[in-house]
Amino acid sequence: MTSESPAIDTLRQLLERQLARIERVEPGVRDGEDPRDLHRFRVACRRSRALIRASRKLVGDQLAGVDAELRWLGSVSGAARDLDVLIEHLREVVDGLAPDTSGGEAILAALEEERGWARETLVEALASDRYRRLLLTFGATLPTLHAIDDDIRPREIARREFKRLRAAYDELGPEPPDDQLHRLRIKAKRARYAAELAERDEDGAFAAFVAAATELQDLIGSHQDAVVAEKRVRALATRESQLAAGRIVEHERRRRAEARANVPAVWKRVERAARKAF
Repeated sequence: MTSESPAIDTLRQLLERQLARIERVEPGVRDGEDPRDLHRFRVACRRSRALIRASRKLVGDQLAGVDAELRWLGSVSGAARDLDVLIEHLREVVDGLAPDTSGGEAILAALEEERGWARETLVEALASDRYRRLLLTFGATLPTLHAIDDDIRPREIARREFKRLRAAYDELGPEPPDDQLHRLRIKAKRARYAAELAERDEDGAFAAFVAAATELQDLIGSHQDAVVAEKRVRALATRESQLAAGRIVEHERRRRAEARANVPAVWKRVERAARKAF
């Protein structure tokens, strides 16, 4: 296998696409008019990191520096995006809280103020020399990528990530802690991105698995969002907003319970798709 092998070419193309997406949506992230731009920005960063992690046996530490800086970028953009998601969701909940709407609006106002501070931190990061160096290093590293192990195949990378996902699922008890479910979601995301890396070479063999892993990822993501929403609302509740806060907490607990109840059925679809793929 040479540096121009199909596996390296595929990895390079996928990472080039993520870098281009980061650069394309950056102006929208800066002005903050459309929260979807920050979502796309963070997805590109996360996907890049997942691909780098999944391909480590293929390329070694050639992308380790880029990965470290993408981790930093994820940390400075995470708070603003989390608040975008939380505020958007709670707006819908608060609209149905009459006669306790004013209390819900007070909670939203506190979250929006916090989002303003988080956005300031993010915009400062995007204006920094560190961020510019990350983009330059990312772009300069991709053309030089080469395989350090001629025997590594994308299919095997994807298989390894699925085994890690399956082991994490097998460790779940009947009522797993919230953080254990969150870790399962992270492994589902990694398995999905590794399968997308393999998909280019397998002519559709991984499509069903990617779809099922995405469904699992989204389901547990909804669960995690409910967990976070409850914690944040409890922390922000005042005497004036306590009735609204209580009703929001009840809503989030129902959402959390529904997500948990659906995990086994979605997992069956993941396993069925994995058997066909692998």
